[in-house]
Amino acid sequence: MFAKRGIKRWAALVAVCSLTLTACSNGGGTDASTASPSATATAQTKPIEIKWMVPSADLTPNSRTVQVLQEKFNVKLNYYSIPSADYVQKQQILLTSGDVPDVLFIFDPNQLFKYAGQGLIAELPLQTIQQHAPKTKAVLDSFAKQGWFYSNLNGKNYGLPTTYFTGQFNSKQGWRVDLLKKAGVDKIPETIDEMTAAFAKLKQIGVYGMSTNGNSYYIQFWSIFGAYGVMPTQWMLKDGAVVNGAVVPEAKEALALLADWYAKGYIDPEFVTGKDLDKKLVEGKVAYSHNSSVASFDLNNPQSAINAMKKINPEADLQMAPLPKGPRGQQGGWAWGTAGSIFAFGKQMEQQPEKVKKVLEIMEAMRNDEQLFLDAGVGVKGTHWDYSTPADPQSGIKFLPPYDDNAKLATEGLKNNFDTLFAGGPAPAIFEKALGKTSVEQMNRYNKPVWDIFGKSDVLPSSGKYWADLTKLKLDTYAQIVRGDKPVSYFDSFVKQWNEMGGVQLEKEANELYKSVLGSK
Repeated sequence: MFAKRGIKRWAALVAVCSLTLTACSNGGGTDASTASPSATATAQTKPIEIKWMVPSADLTPNSRTVQVLQEKFNVKLNYYSIPSADYVQKQQILLTSGDVPDVLFIFDPNQLFKYAGQGLIAELPLQTIQQHAPKTKAVLDSFAKQGWFYSNLNGKNYGLPTTYFTGQFNSKQGWRVDLLKKAGVDKIPETIDEMTAAFAKLKQIGVYGMSTNGNSYYIQFWSIFGAYGVMPTQWMLKDGAVVNGAVVPEAKEALALLADWYAKGYIDPEFVTGKDLDKKLVEGKVAYSHNSSVASFDLNNPQSAINAMKKINPEADLQMAPLPKGPRGQQGGWAWGTAGSIFAFGKQMEQQPEKVKKVLEIMEAMRNDEQLFLDAGVGVKGTHWDYSTPADPQSGIKFLPPYDDNAKLATEGLKNNFDTLFAGGPAPAIFEKALGKTSVEQMNRYNKPVWDIFGKSDVLPSSGKYWADLTKLKLDTYAQIVRGDKPVSYFDSFVKQWNEMGGVQLEKEANELYKSVLGSK
């Protein structure tokens, strides 16, 4: 159990639940044959205790995922129950207090690098992963090799990255076709020039062409920057070197267009706040959205954007559309890439190889054994879920009432995005089957993803020192230029500021990292 000092000091911050070994039910679509051979063989031995930190405030001793894992792997999970919204802050407080779990989920590389630099987490050699989780390593090597950037610090590996299946898809573009027709536009715009012409006509009927989330460093006008071949704040290759998309000339070119659009009244003035984007699209105040989900266009989904529009105007028509093409024929939308976050091990795990082996065994099975993924990550067929078309496994998984409510599902330790709490997402083939053939086809429609060559922009050693200030500088300056508070020429001053505030150092580190990890392959 945990040190008494840690419990007394931090009880008010985080609830730590020590779970006893309990039997799980095997109903519906579960199969007891999926039990780990090692767990079956050692059923009478004392369970291995593991302190495990995941971002969930809803776990209980009766949570489905906890019970299944404990029984199948003969472990006792001492979990930390922390709300996702407070997770990063409370994780930092707990770790610096000396309460370091055996396993901890870490959202972003800069957090992992900080903990590694403080000596709080263990090195996890790639050879160890290869030995105890070979299928998982093979998936990362082939599908999500960017993940190794997330866990690599100064040539050493400090964790097991997760995969992010849907990170290979950009958000969808949607046009209110009914508004285009009302304005006299007879086709969905496909180029920047066609968008400009359409926006001019939409203004005449009192409709803004577009809005965006100006508070988001990645959503802020992303489809427009994509038309110019850049994604600001992403690291990209240009002329054989790694540079940041925020400071290249193509970004200035896109800003000049946006400033012109804003001056002409084509962009919602409230774009800076990113407030009520969906509401404005539904109410017909803007005609173009570049941050929609596949579900937005689903007439069979009562909660979809298209159905919300039709309640206001039965003639409303929202259609998915390709990303706009720029002056050189380029197009693209921000995508996160196929690597997700990281599971790291507390420093004490360097002296506990059997526990490391057990954790990797659990993750290996959760990610690559479809039946165990269903048992511990999705639940019981017929109780928690069923196939969208019951007789067709290729139709994808749907959650059944009351588990179609995310809050109810969370009490079982389950998630509707198939990203399991204790292992992350399953192998791509399993994830794709869970989504269903039709959903994957829709995600692939008009998909032109552009992602950082490292996956996440903050993978560099000095990211913790500079990155937050640089992204804020970018957000503020871009908004000022678009609104006309600063002239487009101010972009050159911005580049100078960026470089002085750490941009030069990060670019140097980006090139060194690229050459050391990818350039040598």
